[in-house]
Amino acid sequence: MEGSDQLYKLAKTPSGRVLWTYMAAILEVTEMAQGKPFPLKRFLGNFQTHLDAGRVERVPEGYKLTRIGQDYFQDRYRAGNPQFVERAMVEQMVRSIRTGVGVGEWTPLA
Repeated sequence: MEGSDQLYKLAKTPSGRVLWTYMAAILEVTEMAQGKPFPLKRFLGNFQTHLDAGRVERVPEGYKLTRIGQDYFQDRYRAGNPQFVERAMVEQMVRSIRTGVGVGEWTPLA
């Protein structure tokens, strides 16, 4: 991800399957899914359950997924997972994060 690229976030954090899809898209756009750190609080105010479960850890650059976290979020793409996300829906959400256009109200990421 280029540092100068403007990203967008949903004005209101969704819930349920939309939240899981949003999280998957955030992890892809920020390259956290590939192990890179990112100041995740720019997107989400509350991800304490992931911190408590050891899926996300604080690092000097912000937050990064632990190995457990990488496995956990990758598993969401597996059919049968109760928090299953569809690849096509994640890709649409990635486009919305990059353009600010999509379902819902999108605001520039500060």
